[in-house]
Amino acid sequence: MSDTSIIADQAAGRIVVIGGGASGLSCAWRLAGAGLKVTLIEAGEPGGGALHASGGMLAAGFESAVELQPDHLLASAFVRFAEAASDLWPGWAERLQAESGRALGYERRGSIIPIFTAEESERAAAAMDRARALGIETSRYDAAALHEAEPSLARALGAIVFPRDGQVDNRALGKALTEAARGRGVDIIKGRSVTGLERSAGRVTGVTLDLGDPVDAEAVILASGTGAISGAPPVMAMEPVKGQMIAFAAARPVAPAHVVRGFSIYLAAKPGTRLVAGATSEPGVEDPGTDDEAIARLTAAARAAIPGLVAAPVMERWAGLRPRTADSMPVIGEVEPGLLAAGGGYRNGVLLAPAIAEALAAYLGVGEDWPSAAPFSPRRPGLTGAER
Repeated sequence: MSDTSIIADQAAGRIVVIGGGASGLSCAWRLAGAGLKVTLIEAGEPGGGALHASGGMLAAGFESAVELQPDHLLASAFVRFAEAASDLWPGWAERLQAESGRALGYERRGSIIPIFTAEESERAAAAMDRARALGIETSRYDAAALHEAEPSLARALGAIVFPRDGQVDNRALGKALTEAARGRGVDIIKGRSVTGLERSAGRVTGVTLDLGDPVDAEAVILASGTGAISGAPPVMAMEPVKGQMIAFAAARPVAPAHVVRGFSIYLAAKPGTRLVAGATSEPGVEDPGTDDEAIARLTAAARAAIPGLVAAPVMERWAGLRPRTADSMPVIGEVEPGLLAAGGGYRNGVLLAPAIAEALAAYLGVGEDWPSAAPFSPRRPGLTGAER
């Protein structure tokens, strides 16, 4: 996968990463660890934005069997890439915790879909059929087994289990990646916007910051999510998909041991007493605020799933913007000489971040090939032929 045309001199060239979210920070940390000089530029606070707002889901099984369009041309490719990313997480979490000294709240206890109605039973059966067709490990709980595994859940007919799924404390992850990247020598410029790309002799040679000052680079990695960069090719346009979320003050045993991925709500217990519940899906909405109606629906759905939450206060409400490409798939690789893409994680930015970083390391010649990333090239027909 590596392409020697991307950087002229790995020893002397600087890599500029635009965006301090999950993908950008992961790329910066990984590349600096390989000995490259890396500058990361983030308009806000590194670890903020979509990463700070996310649920920290590492749910390759659930996303592939339930949310993925089964007839998508890249469906099988996404499953393989998501599984590869999931397999990286144990090692990544261990190294990040060691370098940053910060606990990530990483766990791989599995995710479950509780089934409360006959309609949900039919949807669950269809999801299991898709899982089998895609080679995804899954199983079922009957009502008794579910109650034993998750006694705080409302009485249900049973559940689907994705045993390889997990989660991480996304906010701890942002801080850990920032600290670990700095520890590897990454120069982090925060509070500055990239206003354009510099080009010379048919390749991208750096970026221009908001006050007009240039930053030269042998390669630029675009990981800015929904943030538009002047001069970036149209295939890099990301539609914002707003998600509103809440957090209850609730510890176990009220908080579930597994990640609960219902058809109308998800629930994930983070370290301490923070129980995250989400999320709405509002395509094309860029307003970062929350509204009372959406928050009330989330609150009611969470309390219907876990009756004990009736007595738990909602301690926080917030919204974030997920970056979605034209075909809803990640975009990874060379966009044009000197410009690389590392983004479009959409619902799975945290899950995919380690695999995206490894793929970028391969493109830059400092890592092993990642053929499972090849289908997500910025030059694929699903992007180049799409109209937004």
